[in-house]
Amino acid sequence: MTVTERHALEALRGPALNDSVNGPMDDGYESDGYGAMVLDGTEPLDVSHAGGEFQELTSELLGDFWKSTSQEVRTKRPDYRSFQDRSAKRTAAFSVQLEAMTEAYMAWSLNQRGASRRGFFDSDERRTQEEHQRCDGVDTKLLSILVLDVFCAKKTSITVVPTDRYLTSALVRHGLIPCSPITPKVAVTVHALELYHNTHQCCPQLSIQAYVKSLCDMHRVPFHNHRSRQFSIVLDVYLQILALVSNLVRQALQRDQPDWRLKHCCPACTYKLQDEPAMRFKMLFAQDGNDSLKRVATRVLDGNLDDTGPQAATLPTSDYTLHHEQYLIMTHEFVETFASDRQTGHSIVDEDRDGNLCAEHWKNMKDSVTQKMWSVFDETGAFIVVCRHGFCLLIADMVQSGEQSKYALAVTSKLLDAFGSDLGGGYDIRCRFKTTLASSTLGEQARSLNYTSLVNAFHSHAHNRLCQLDNLTTYVEGLGLEDLEGCERAFSKSNSLAPSTRYASIFHRRQAIACYFEHNDEMEVYANLTKFLLNNYKQALDLLSNGRATLERLMCELGVSDPETFKLWLDEEHVYLNSLLREPVEETLQMDIGNGLSI
Repeated sequence: MTVTERHALEALRGPALNDSVNGPMDDGYESDGYGAMVLDGTEPLDVSHAGGEFQELTSELLGDFWKSTSQEVRTKRPDYRSFQDRSAKRTAAFSVQLEAMTEAYMAWSLNQRGASRRGFFDSDERRTQEEHQRCDGVDTKLLSILVLDVFCAKKTSITVVPTDRYLTSALVRHGLIPCSPITPKVAVTVHALELYHNTHQCCPQLSIQAYVKSLCDMHRVPFHNHRSRQFSIVLDVYLQILALVSNLVRQALQRDQPDWRLKHCCPACTYKLQDEPAMRFKMLFAQDGNDSLKRVATRVLDGNLDDTGPQAATLPTSDYTLHHEQYLIMTHEFVETFASDRQTGHSIVDEDRDGNLCAEHWKNMKDSVTQKMWSVFDETGAFIVVCRHGFCLLIADMVQSGEQSKYALAVTSKLLDAFGSDLGGGYDIRCRFKTTLASSTLGEQARSLNYTSLVNAFHSHAHNRLCQLDNLTTYVEGLGLEDLEGCERAFSKSNSLAPSTRYASIFHRRQAIACYFEHNDEMEVYANLTKFLLNNYKQALDLLSNGRATLERLMCELGVSDPETFKLWLDEEHVYLNSLLREPVEETLQMDIGNGLSI
């Protein structure tokens, strides 16, 4: 079809085009049908090196619509707000509404008691009908919102009654958590959040992005990055509501004292039976540092830290009800009170080595090894304390430093104040820490309360033999079957948190660590406490019944008649090894004479 034939066909379709047919024709570029002819291949589009032909073609095809949209794009106001600004404003708006949202959540939880979990859309339809009947004649409103559930996502209408203080509390009353505090358009069901929260505690490698992607796949919708961001905001609000509910429960039970959880976390350690016989160690615990939970220090374009503002540690929720206060109760300021001039900038293993034969054996957290990573990582790990049954007692962040003595001194101070006398603390470098503790401000308190520094069973075999004679758990009376290796078992599980906390914010890292240990204490350690005690009891009975016969047989083979001989052997070995700390004078003289003769 030629150009003339095409214009004739267009003239038949619309009389308005007659003038263009009868009028003079140029090269066809400015004619009304040129854009369509380029699209169907009738006319070629000449592309120059300067460019701009496609924009002109689009403008010719769209006409006035192109002019209006291009003008809007040019006059759009730039957004100079930073991510931190938006987060701070959202946090402030949510903080005002959290109290009402918490009350709505407790009301929703009460209605869910005993009800079968049929999903949000199945149960909410019946609830909406009941509310319409109950609120007949009352001014109610319907809020249209996109709801994300586990197996379904669609828009629905939520009833807002006059008693609802905010739109957010109205949504929470229906079991929905919004992602915006002012004009919510998207909300996630509590069941979907609960599923992720519990699954993440059992498998910390599961990220928010992976969970949201799996939901998108089940819903047969494409995944976008903003969906993960929305879910992250909703999850923070949900966890903050749970923290507020937990605070209300503790207040009602009069368990809101600062150290109540620390003093009652382990029933076997902290509860004393009537007429219980006194033991040498009233409580045994293990303490150690781990560098797996370090966090990369984020920086902005000007080179300053992006999370050093006053809101950094509390985003995205308010700072008076942090979910991790129960575990991370030792602030950085409190830890720094134990950093003396001699200790600042030096780890325990770098401090005065005089008299410490094991100083060179511990190289993992020496400052000479860790100082290179301080410019990359802000928090370089976590220092934790667990009781002999596995309950987490305290957690302290190691901030831009190695495993310094100030962290061990800080947790020891907390435990002495909380539990008093006759404590036994296991530490892999006990031989060095004992000297540090005695020379610190806690030395007098530790001596008066009969505090005993111990070495873990596994780590003690790496110590010098002379150190083992004093500290090896096999030779310490009162330890029984305890190996004091609870920290290593805790770290073997908590190391899976590392991928999700390495690039997290200060708040989200602390939140993840605290939520993990809280879940582990409640669902793992406490649930297995009975089995743990039963197995230890069976093992102790077996040793008492069979151990005596075994000991008598071994004594006959060795020709030993009195068990006190074993203690005598240890004392003799101790004296012999002490004599080897310096070379004998005879051997020194022989070496000097030999060197003189060779010259």
